[in-house]
Amino acid sequence: MSRKESLAFAGCFAVSSGLLIGCVPTFADDLSTVTAPRVLAIQSSPAEAAPGASVTLNALVAAPDGAMATLDWGLCTARKPLTELGPVNPDCLLPPGSDPDAGTLLGAGASLNATLPADGCQIFGPIRPPAVAGQAQGRPVDPDVTGGYYQPITANLRATNQVTLGAVRLTCPLTDATPAQLEAFDALYRPNQNPDFSALNLEQAGGAVTAIVDGGSASVRPGEAVQFQANWAECPTVSVCGDGICGENEDKSSCPADCATATGCTGAETYPVFDATAQQITTQRESIRISWYASGGTFQNAVTGREETETASDSENGWTAPSAPGTVQLWLVIRDARGGQSFRSFSVSVQP
Repeated sequence: MSRKESLAFAGCFAVSSGLLIGCVPTFADDLSTVTAPRVLAIQSSPAEAAPGASVTLNALVAAPDGAMATLDWGLCTARKPLTELGPVNPDCLLPPGSDPDAGTLLGAGASLNATLPADGCQIFGPIRPPAVAGQAQGRPVDPDVTGGYYQPITANLRATNQVTLGAVRLTCPLTDATPAQLEAFDALYRPNQNPDFSALNLEQAGGAVTAIVDGGSASVRPGEAVQFQANWAECPTVSVCGDGICGENEDKSSCPADCATATGCTGAETYPVFDATAQQITTQRESIRISWYASGGTFQNAVTGREETETASDSENGWTAPSAPGTVQLWLVIRDARGGQSFRSFSVSVQP
């Protein structure tokens, strides 16, 4: 099912500071055309981690001219004021390292390793934060619709001095559950896995199909209308030992084949959510969104994807090539509802 990019997507981070509206990022329809260097996505590997854990941060920087881009990375530690309606403290959107009270400078580069703060679940999660002299006692952060909490990450693109917000999903404890509920939840929950493309194809009007790989290329005619089809993995809904995925109620002792190295599914995963009001554990399925970007031509939709109720693992989008010959750069970002994301970039040669 296609959706315009103006729809908000819970858990979908990596947006410029000028686009932060409400509790989740909102994207404008005209942003699929990239005319200047821009950060399109920030990925954390793993997609979800406990406070104090190490993660690897990678950014997708779109540069139409192919120029190398330099990023300065920051780790936001500023708690959001109770009066702030946006998703983070506005100080988080300052250039990394410019305000010691807002966060720390991690370093520079297209990617880097970072250690998450040990108190992340207190500052950005469900644990009541410590009292600060002269300020009202803080309250725990409310989870998003997937039950998640996030550590803000920032990346400043030096070429444009534009700060982009990203986030790492935090593994935080349930604070309103009984011991029995905690045990049941832990048996079901698995940290989020970044979604990824299992296949990407370009189909031309005559029926010719070209498989697109990351960094690859394809050729089309000026003004030609083509169809892209993106696929991702079909995730199991029932855990089966030996399927390569460490699912619910599986662990190293019950299924060492899958859980010796816990691996999730790179598609729409199912996961439990604890409803503190109803005191119940429910199971949800991730929605998948694909954002489409290009340095030229026109996409039929800026965003496509599947809702959590849809079981299909593919999404299509039309693209019309520019009328003039040349090379067009394209970038795709796939995101799940729990904040995981991956990306792909390639080029299309427009030839008469």
